[in-house]
Amino acid sequence: MIKINTRDFGEIEVNEDDIFTFPTGVFAFEETRHFALFSPLGEDVYPKWLQSTDAITPCFIVFDPTIIAEDYATSLNPAEETLLKIKDGSEVRLLVIATVPEDYKKTTVNMKSPIIINVKEKLAAQVILPNNYEFRLPIYVEAGEKAGAD
Repeated sequence: MIKINTRDFGEIEVNEDDIFTFPTGVFAFEETRHFALFSPLGEDVYPKWLQSTDAITPCFIVFDPTIIAEDYATSLNPAEETLLKIKDGSEVRLLVIATVPEDYKKTTVNMKSPIIINVKEKLAAQVILPNNYEFRLPIYVEAGEKAGAD
């Protein structure tokens, strides 16, 4: 366990296995390379926080995109696979970044630019998918509606 300073929770302890290196950073934060993934709400409960271990910011609230869209799929190009050392059988985790405004019911997630994590290698990168996913998909809907429905 190591201690890190967080934006939302002060100083916390995280397992070293939950720290990932982003060789190219995260979009708009390319200089920040190390992030811890943790869930203050309980193990495997979303949302989770992706917190820089180098500084208090940046910090992102993230979700598993398959919770939002069961058929969510990614396709990485060879350069991305090489960067993340992804091979057949690699354990890959997907995350999407949420934008949470003051009215949390207007929260959106960026389905177009997920974070791909090679769990074994502790490597991660944010990519832009060629698919027609939305940059700002609302995740809260009225009863009876479906997320992303117009």
